[in-house]
Amino acid sequence: MKGRREGALAGAALLGAALLLTGCAEPDRSEIVTWTDEHGRACTGVAVVDSEDSDREVTSIDCDYPPEGRQPGRATSRPLPG
Repeated sequence: MKGRREGALAGAALLGAALLLTGCAEPDRSEIVTWTDEHGRACTGVAVVDSEDSDREVTSIDCDYPPEGRQPGRATSRPLPG
């Protein structure tokens, strides 16, 4: 009986630790990013930043040439509006 109780307590402790660790994980975040591509087009996209390894995946890319006589601005990154 004592062995069963210790096993159950150890299992409960492991489950509690797993729930605690998964509850503390930071969510991924999204940012609006702008850049100039190799053709001189001004591009905007949405970057999803992985909270675990800071890896970025850019989606919703939209590129267009700047108006005649204008140059694209500098590359930027900022959080999406809340």
